[in-house]
Amino acid sequence: MKRKLNRYLILTVFLLLEVWQLRAHTNTIAYNYVSEKVSLATALQKMEDIFHVNFNYNSATVANKYVNFEQFPQQGAFNASKVAQALQPLGLTIVQLGHTDYAIQRIMPGNTITITGNDHKIINGTITNDKGEPVPGALITDQATNKMVVADDQGHYTIEVNGASTLLIHAVGFVNKTVKAGNSSMLNIQLLPDVKDLSAVVVTALGIRREEKALGYSIATMDGSKLNTVKDVNVVNSLSGKVAGVDIRSASSDPGGSVLITIRGASSIANNNQPLFVVDGVPVTSANRSPTVPVGQVTVDYGSPISDVSPDDIASVTVLKGASAAALYGSRAANGVILITTKSGNGKNKKGLNVSANFSALYDKAWQFPDFQSEFGAGDATGSIDPTNTLSTASWGPKLNDGSKHIQWNSPVAANGELVPTDWIAYPNRVKDFYETGSTYTSNVAVTGSNFRLSYTNLQNKGITPNTGLQRNNINLSAGYEMSPKVKVTTNIAYTNNNSNNRPTFNRGSSSYILYTMPANINSKLLKDYWQSGKDGLQQFSQDQGSTDNPYFVAYQLTNAYNRHHVTGNVQLTMELAKGLTLMARTGLDWYTETDESKRAVSAVQNPYGAYYVGNLFGSEQNTDFLLTYKKSLPKDFAFFVSAGANRMDQRSNTQSQAASQLVMPGVYNISNAAAGTITNASYKATKRINSLYAMGELSYKSYAFLDLSARNDWSSALPANHNSYFYPSASLSLILSDMLKIEHGALSYAKVRVNWSKVGKDTDPYSLYNSFSFSSPDWGNVKMATFSTTLKNNNLKPEIATSYEVGTDLKFFNNRLGIEATWYTTDSRNQIIQIPTTMASGYSARIINAGEIRNRGWEVAIHGTPVSGKFIWDIGANFTRNRNKVIALTNGITSYLQGTAEGMQYQVREGESLGDMYGNTWKKVPDGPYKGMELLDETGHSQNATSLVKIGNYNPDFSLGITNTFSYGHFTLNTLIDYRQGGKFFSYMFMNLLSDGRTTNTLKGRDLAHGGLAWNDGTSDRTDGMIEDGYIADENGGYVKNTNITDPETYYGDYYWKMHARNTFSATYVKLREVSLTYLFSKEQTGRLPISNLSVSLIARNLFSWTAAGAGYDPETAMTIKSGSITPGTSSWSLPYTRSYGVKLGLNF
Repeated sequence: MKRKLNRYLILTVFLLLEVWQLRAHTNTIAYNYVSEKVSLATALQKMEDIFHVNFNYNSATVANKYVNFEQFPQQGAFNASKVAQALQPLGLTIVQLGHTDYAIQRIMPGNTITITGNDHKIINGTITNDKGEPVPGALITDQATNKMVVADDQGHYTIEVNGASTLLIHAVGFVNKTVKAGNSSMLNIQLLPDVKDLSAVVVTALGIRREEKALGYSIATMDGSKLNTVKDVNVVNSLSGKVAGVDIRSASSDPGGSVLITIRGASSIANNNQPLFVVDGVPVTSANRSPTVPVGQVTVDYGSPISDVSPDDIASVTVLKGASAAALYGSRAANGVILITTKSGNGKNKKGLNVSANFSALYDKAWQFPDFQSEFGAGDATGSIDPTNTLSTASWGPKLNDGSKHIQWNSPVAANGELVPTDWIAYPNRVKDFYETGSTYTSNVAVTGSNFRLSYTNLQNKGITPNTGLQRNNINLSAGYEMSPKVKVTTNIAYTNNNSNNRPTFNRGSSSYILYTMPANINSKLLKDYWQSGKDGLQQFSQDQGSTDNPYFVAYQLTNAYNRHHVTGNVQLTMELAKGLTLMARTGLDWYTETDESKRAVSAVQNPYGAYYVGNLFGSEQNTDFLLTYKKSLPKDFAFFVSAGANRMDQRSNTQSQAASQLVMPGVYNISNAAAGTITNASYKATKRINSLYAMGELSYKSYAFLDLSARNDWSSALPANHNSYFYPSASLSLILSDMLKIEHGALSYAKVRVNWSKVGKDTDPYSLYNSFSFSSPDWGNVKMATFSTTLKNNNLKPEIATSYEVGTDLKFFNNRLGIEATWYTTDSRNQIIQIPTTMASGYSARIINAGEIRNRGWEVAIHGTPVSGKFIWDIGANFTRNRNKVIALTNGITSYLQGTAEGMQYQVREGESLGDMYGNTWKKVPDGPYKGMELLDETGHSQNATSLVKIGNYNPDFSLGITNTFSYGHFTLNTLIDYRQGGKFFSYMFMNLLSDGRTTNTLKGRDLAHGGLAWNDGTSDRTDGMIEDGYIADENGGYVKNTNITDPETYYGDYYWKMHARNTFSATYVKLREVSLTYLFSKEQTGRLPISNLSVSLIARNLFSWTAAGAGYDPETAMTIKSGSITPGTSSWSLPYTRSYGVKLGLNF
């Protein structure tokens, strides 16, 4: 399959290049016009017909302006410089947007930066906006010679000037700036938004490009370069802390792992809360893959196919947060939409090609661990030195480094067959020594022409866990072809091969679990040779006499591999049917196939005879749609456009797997090597279709009042015929108050208010309507086995419905140097599709119903400012998010619902409470009297659980805040990102386990006299490790007295921590220095005669600093339970240690 795909891709590339070559040799049609005075609008229309270009402008900008058409280019290649010269007397200029798209805008007076001039020279620099993002396509003009250059995709430019020249820099949506050339060969220029002219154009639903000022809802747009400042294997992680309203949590510190992303809170009790991802107009799967492998019953995190997208190919990311913004995507957009637009041909190189290349190397180091104790070794609290105790994983044994000898896990055998005691010493680095320095090397090369871009990316990752990592290869092709002045075809094709020889696991039996529970007297370095001498391939060498796996044996012999081929692409036809009437028709495909393979060597604790599993997955989604759009200006300053279209979505999935729980020949991993009667088979097929009709329209007045209306109707095959049609409308209003009220002076530069209302539906998975039989494996002799689902399906299901309201404002001050965007929203989600328990007398254990209403309300605030502008530029941005969630109702007779469990902690949904509430064990309390509320112990002085579970906390934060800073001076640019999360709770099962077995420094208190232990007698011997639990005991008179019972540390800590979720639940507050980069941009003089237009070198780092309220080694961000593709926050188990990364990045343009 891989070989065929490669052949098809190569053939496609050569065919397209041949078409472009033929296109390049066609003759340009010449038209001759006599000299005449015509309106500027007519002149622009004539040039559109001659050169097949498109001009974008406001009607007011060109109104009442007349020109001699002979001043404009009329034949040959289109000459933007000549157009600029003709427009300059009118106070206008031209800015290139794409390879055939231009904008006409007014020349606005700008600030002038004066630097002492010199003679002829070359100037390099970067054009950025007020957020520090590059401005691709910015036009730089030498006013002395009218020479023009265009900034590249990264905002870089190079221009040759005279020392006394003045540069005019202009771009659509920005205030023009003039800069006098001076001594410096490096000139970075920041442009401020121009809210008086053509508004910034952004990508919205269905790929429709619209003016940002016209939108009555909140969206967030980020330039692709911001995602590449410090590269991450998964592009979703690069959004963390950068977008208000978006919550991103990584399941582990392992690159390529699953990511939980929610927009404006979770709105569904049992359904998916992940947003829809759309790449170049094609919806792509973002479901996390974390199946429980049937051999060994471990959960493997294979990540998500959305991580297949290469950050190097991304031009921009747009987040559609509310239902109004995403309504046109239908039921799948109820959780929001993330639009990814990839890079394409830029139209700047009419005569040649542009080649860019970049390389990055990032190194990962595990650096935060629990505070393991290294003073006491394995065993129990009696100090026993017999093998049973010193070989256990609990750490209540004798004191280490005291010169004594004990029988240990690796004690040699004497001639008489007895074990020989060895030195009882500590190995404080036993955990750190296991983890390696991880690395990620990423190389990208791209070739860009006027109407195409072809890129290749290679990623090689090595994990911090030995024998783990992943590899990824991306090929991305974007092309466009004009069949006629009114017909254009574009295509985007992306192929990814993502594979790994071994993915780490995070539950019991993982390397992390084994290492973290390893007593201090074990030297982990001695475990690298994981086979017993003379028994290679047959018996592992274990630190726990075979009851626990060797961590290196787990890493090298209990492997979980995968190999995924992923193809996304679309072909789009755009036709101008008449003046103002266009048709877009498109078909897109998201297709992937994956093979998973798990191997278990003989002598594994869970699979002593070896085991093998192989699974083959296939998934595809095809979307075919069209959109008809009509635009027209009306009398009296009105204008409108309307669009109508349809979509058909077809999903298909197929999974087949086989597992052998026992092998005949050790080390031969093949289903045919399975022992008789140990093979299990499983298969699953599903199809789903949604047909849709939709329409939208906009009515505007004087370009400062915009009314939007949209509607969509879906017909889902997953719902019953009487409920499979659901309609959802939206309406929004945007008012540019600064234009309405003609505010032209003072601190306020721009003011916009927006309000919207919308309703959107959400359906369910296929086959949720009727019960059916499923074949089970293995067979019962010659009889085929089938089982009937114990969950009663519902053939009367209705779609979930979410109704949303949103109010917001966008403000800019001080000539646009300070910008504030604030939004308040509320969303009510009704008809929740949930599974509730039912009486077994019905023959079922549960049934599926519509029930419940969830409300999310919150604030989003984004602030962008430029405190310092000039030779030194400082840009700062902050994103604030606060969301509150409430369960309004469940259903008649049900006031609570068990959403899930993790390590004994329950996630309960209760009326009047919030999604994310955690319920667990706590201690009994004195009910009355002077000690009311104090802990009530049993008669022996030990903790006892309360009679019922109590609410321990909620895993959602009080608020989150991301702060970005960009400092630019000369050749240098420094970027930082701080990610701050306040509040919320998480339960650490790892903390509970470590403390109850004496593995951390928290458990040193009371171990001996030096650590505050009490002298006592346990009934057989005198000891100095006595401890008294703090609490009260019921006396015989009905009162309560202070506890005075003495117990040993093993009983004390085991009793105190192991029983109670409440004692192991912590604040989820953290502050992380998420990203740091320092970039040096070389000037043309520094690169000399090298054929390089731009060269940059960056020092990059990720997670350099981390502070958590829970303490080092306990990361609330990775406090998640992953199972069967579902991620539940709030519980931390045996995750990988926290890592920080540092490296270098090199960028080249030829």
